[in-house]
Order: sequence, then structure tokens, then C-alpha cells
Amino acid sequence: MTFSIQPLPAYGPLFEGAIAVYGEAFAQPPYSDPDRGSDVRSRIRDVHSARQGYRAFVATLPGGSVAGMIYGYHGTAGQWWHDTVVRALPAEVAREWLVDSYELVEVAVRPGCQGAGIGRALITELLNGRAEATCVLSTRTDSRAHHLYSRLGFATIIEMQFASNGAPFYVMGRPLPCNDLPAG
Repeated sequence: MTFSIQPLPAYGPLFEGAIAVYGEAFAQPPYSDPDRGSDVRSRIRDVHSARQGYRAFVATLPGGSVAGMIYGYHGTAGQWWHDTVVRALPAEVAREWLVDSYELVEVAVRPGCQGAGIGRALITELLNGRAEATCVLSTRTDSRAHHLYSRLGFATIIEMQFASNGAPFYVMGRPLPCNDLPAG
């Protein structure tokens, strides 16, 4: 499948296409959350884009349709996800993985385009040139995404729940830089 990666603008057709892809991807099982796309739009624009190290990219197919999106930023104390994970980890593990981390916050690939290398390309572009010591993320244990992350060198740091009645997640991490990502 032919695609290209470019920066994700904050407004316009590419941004709206990225939000639509995100909504489509997370409407599928195991997430089955058809409203998640509207939530991410405001989080990106109102909160996350102002964070240190924020970067976002979109994968487009020939003709300009959006096939995938990704974004992340530098993690730091005072951010909900960061603080929640720090509390769940032993202190020495938290220091190793989260003191100087880049958080891969969201990645989504249009369901019909999954398995074509788009997720890998988006992750590679997002992490290219990052100066942090580690990259961390979370993914549901019942999703297929953790298989991709494992192939890219991410290891499970902890399995945890973010809500007392919520699904279990893997928190995964890998050292940076990522100039050694496996091919294919």
C-alpha cells in the first residue's frame, strides 16, 4: 500500500480526516467506542498540543484520504496519565521509564488499512529525533496493537487498569533513540 506521512495540521481536511480515522478505529472491538473521536479532537486542540514536545502526523493515501494518525509529547509530572502510571509502579521502575519520557499518546489506522505498515511508519516518524531517554505508551491487553509495539522493541512495564472497573492495559516502553527500529 502506498502512503505518505506528513505533519498533522490543527485545522482543515487532514485534521478532520485524522479525527474520522481515529473514530473509525476505536469504534471497532475491543474498544467499541463510537464517540471517542469527538473526545480526541478537543484534547488535541485544547490540551495536548500545548504540551512540551507535542508532535502529530497523518498518513495519507494517493488522492489525499487519511489512512492513519499519531501524536505524542514529553511526559511530565502533573499530567494525568503520567501521574497514574507513576503511582502504579515501584519507584525505581518509575524513575527508569518516566523521568525523561516521550509519551506516544494516540495512534490510529483506518481499519481497512491496518497491517500495511502505516502504524509502524507513523511511530517511526513520531519518534525520529526525540531526545528523551524512553518512549512509553498504554494499550488494552485485548487489542492487537501490543503485538506491533512488541515488534518495534517495546516491552511491557506493567499491566494495570486506569479505572477501577475498566479494562486492563499494558503500559509499554522502549529506550530512545529509535534509529534501530526493526524493518518490515
